[in-house]
Amino acid sequence: MVFASDVIQAIERIAPPSLAETWDNCGLQVGDPSSRTSRILVALTPLPEVFDEAEETGADFLLFHHPLIFGGIESLDTGSYPGDLVSRAIRSGLTVYAAHTSYDAAPDGVSVALAGALGLGGPLEVVAPRGWLRKLVVFVPEDYVEAVADALSDAGAGEIGDYTHCTFRTPGTGAFLGGEASDPYLGEKGRLERAPEIRLETVIPAHLIGRATEAAVAAHPYEETALDVYSIEGHPKGCGYGRIGMLPDPMTPDRLVDHVSERLGFPARLVADPDPGRRIERVAALGGSGGSFLRQVAASGADAYVTGDIDYHDALLAESLGLSVIDAGHAATELPSLQPLAQRLAGLVDVPVEVSRVQR
Repeated sequence: MVFASDVIQAIERIAPPSLAETWDNCGLQVGDPSSRTSRILVALTPLPEVFDEAEETGADFLLFHHPLIFGGIESLDTGSYPGDLVSRAIRSGLTVYAAHTSYDAAPDGVSVALAGALGLGGPLEVVAPRGWLRKLVVFVPEDYVEAVADALSDAGAGEIGDYTHCTFRTPGTGAFLGGEASDPYLGEKGRLERAPEIRLETVIPAHLIGRATEAAVAAHPYEETALDVYSIEGHPKGCGYGRIGMLPDPMTPDRLVDHVSERLGFPARLVADPDPGRRIERVAALGGSGGSFLRQVAASGADAYVTGDIDYHDALLAESLGLSVIDAGHAATELPSLQPLAQRLAGLVDVPVEVSRVQR
């Protein structure tokens, strides 16, 4: 038996809410977390056609990229969007969840899928990093250091660049006095004890800190675990908007437009072309609306930028920065991310997960 809360927990492992922008509205939109889930439908945008499809297929959990409810609700007009769909979800007993900027900025999120669809080679670089790092410190008796270190690594701690299992270990002495109700692992209650311990410290993405602390406590032999968490500078590996990779072969801007159109299955437009004869190799890809990242893309050294929703003034800025820009459309640049999302979710929950046939 799978509950909506189980599905939500799995989604948030893939698209951590802490990566979402403050202006966004990721998370549960409609529904009861304690309700049962029998089938999940993954779609880009909350549309009547998707709700029709859910009714046909028996899906009772709708996972959207775009939120159904974006801002605060002062009133709900059930005769027009989005109130009509909110009302429909409630009447039908559906759970509706949105993973928007949380999935955009996730390590294997929207832009990673877009880069893959375009055939960009790695290692992929992040255009605009997001997220925060934490330093986790735990004090462990010597015999349990490896067990706790392995548990932390399995929870995602200790990654620095291309290195994993990174820890620092300092020997010291722990002192403690157990109260009447205590059951100390070492020594006796009611007596001040001193024990050799290791200060074990590692780095971890802030969005994984809960999982890491649970893992450390579970692997630790003490009744009470001494554990500290500190904020540190930096961003977690792979978290952020946009990805930069290399084309299999150099292309002219016009050829790149054809390549993007063929790969995504939607017509793309060349909206900024400062040098029509240039050979493009290094390409930045960002799913959705990418106009606000133009300066960061140009600073990255990319030859061209594939995204959506580029307006007139964005195009002028891109040309002044010497950047070729292809507007492939908002939906077209995000749709490739739905299948990977569904596949990863299916590996975490024991119910069918399908991608909607609605392509917008």
